[in-house]
Amino acid sequence: MNFRNSVNIMGVFSHYLSRLGCVSLFAMMCLTVVDVVGRYVFNSPILGAFELTEFLVSITVFSFLGYAQSQKIHVTVDILFDRFPKNFQGLINLVNYTVCVILLFLISWKGFEKALEALETGEKPMNLPVFDYPFVFFLSLGCAVMCIEFIRDIIRTIVKRKKGEMIK
Repeated sequence: MNFRNSVNIMGVFSHYLSRLGCVSLFAMMCLTVVDVVGRYVFNSPILGAFELTEFLVSITVFSFLGYAQSQKIHVTVDILFDRFPKNFQGLINLVNYTVCVILLFLISWKGFEKALEALETGEKPMNLPVFDYPFVFFLSLGCAVMCIEFIRDIIRTIVKRKKGEMIK
């Protein structure tokens, strides 16, 4: 398998992971509606709805990170950035991507360690018979996918610099 295929596979993986985030967001919305209706209409809220919402939020957030980076749809502040020369913009992007790779790698690594610890101890919320560790593993996975997306961006930036293309 060559590098280009690996890059394409990662893009497809980011896309499908974002679809999982859509399902999670929809499930969270349905859970909240049913919980509110149950609480105020029938005076019977869903036990553990808060914890389930926390788990669904973690799935939603960390499933969209890689896809958002691959599509460049994160919020950016470029008041000064656009005024710099294109080559300098590319250099700033390269430094930014490198710092992000390092930080996301550390978050993913520590998240993985925390997930293994939660697996060993059997951590779970008080109101639910659901373990915490799958969701912490998902945090680690989401950060790792975003880290890989940043690595893809580093490689693209370097290739563009070598080709002499204008970098954005």
